[in-house]
Amino acid sequence: MLRAAALAPVGGLAAGCGGLARTAGLGDFVRVAVSWSGAELAAFARVLDERMAGAYELIPLGDDIGAALGARTTGGPDVVAVPQVGHVTANLADLAPLPEGVWQDDYGKIWEAASVGGQHYALPFKLANTSVVWYRTDVFARHRLRPPATWDEWLDLNARLSRLGMAPLALGGADGWVLAQFFENVLLRSFRRTFDLLTGQHDATLWQSDDVRASFRMVASMWGGAGTLTGGPQRALVQQFPDAVLEMCRYGRAAMVQAPDFAESVIRRFAPDPRLFDTFTFPSRDGADAPYAISSDLLVLTSPASDQAKEMIRYLASRAAPVPWIRGIGGFIAANPNTDSRYYSPTLRRLSAELRDHHEISFGLADRLGRLGGGEGLQRVLQNLLRAVAEGAGPEQAADDACDAMVDAEHRTG
Repeated sequence: MLRAAALAPVGGLAAGCGGLARTAGLGDFVRVAVSWSGAELAAFARVLDERMAGAYELIPLGDDIGAALGARTTGGPDVVAVPQVGHVTANLADLAPLPEGVWQDDYGKIWEAASVGGQHYALPFKLANTSVVWYRTDVFARHRLRPPATWDEWLDLNARLSRLGMAPLALGGADGWVLAQFFENVLLRSFRRTFDLLTGQHDATLWQSDDVRASFRMVASMWGGAGTLTGGPQRALVQQFPDAVLEMCRYGRAAMVQAPDFAESVIRRFAPDPRLFDTFTFPSRDGADAPYAISSDLLVLTSPASDQAKEMIRYLASRAAPVPWIRGIGGFIAANPNTDSRYYSPTLRRLSAELRDHHEISFGLADRLGRLGGGEGLQRVLQNLLRAVAEGAGPEQAADDACDAMVDAEHRTG
């Protein structure tokens, strides 16, 4: 019953499009389930309107997007935009292969798509560079500060900003994925071998290895640093991702926020002057070159796929399809390498080029931990770590507890 209710279209976008399709006599319309909301949902509607106006129905499901796959109900979605690789691999039996001609060899660097008999089952649509820290260029220029290249330089920068009376960092701890991305950047960019081991088949005790413990300790040291988080760790626990970005770009209470490239859409809408913000790459422990963490929204066809749904996928695979989103609110890096880069802002053009040109990119840890419910176990552990430092726990104790909790999570999920 709950799943059926979730699949019901909500809001003017969904009802309007479906009604138009019937009125225009276009026959079957395409139902599209997405996790986006607000400005991103409206931006995607503009993308679809360029080619499919009146012939689609949008179903925004938020964090319940997994309910859209395998839903064998009348009126279920024809196309689903999923934010995690695990959603695809866990539901192959309910998916149809992509139509011919939409897959590009360049996508192989982005994601090794699940395939059966040479057929691909997911189309990369929107990329996200998650190894990104946004910062206020005016604050850095006024105080002659430089973006950090190493972890210790970042800690020193935080201490200096705190002495100047400004909170260095905003953190949206109410959204567990924000914390997971922070941790996975520490692990990926400082302990690559252990990161790779954790994403494969392994003994659960690997979560208690020295590298994992060091990563949790590094995270706890920064989040628990005196004056580091705007409003303190207690406030970070109840602050959502967009609000953390606003702390930096609108209210000026933080100098930085660790956030993917799509934070640009918040900055463009709410910052008094969006030109005053730039990014640096999440520092590695010793400043050495390291892989970038990415995420991707993937488009899949539910089985059996209608001709109209296949036509939508063909359109969304085109180089021009993302342009209305890119020009409208920004914060979008097209997976299609042929999308014209002139439509990006200077910052997004650079971040896009980094993903294209960097020798190594890797999906984030939370996206790949299918055995832990798509990373939700890791997210809960990191929220508990943040809560622990808010209550005065030291980095060593917080890290030890996090390691033990991840081992328990592994055992509970088999």
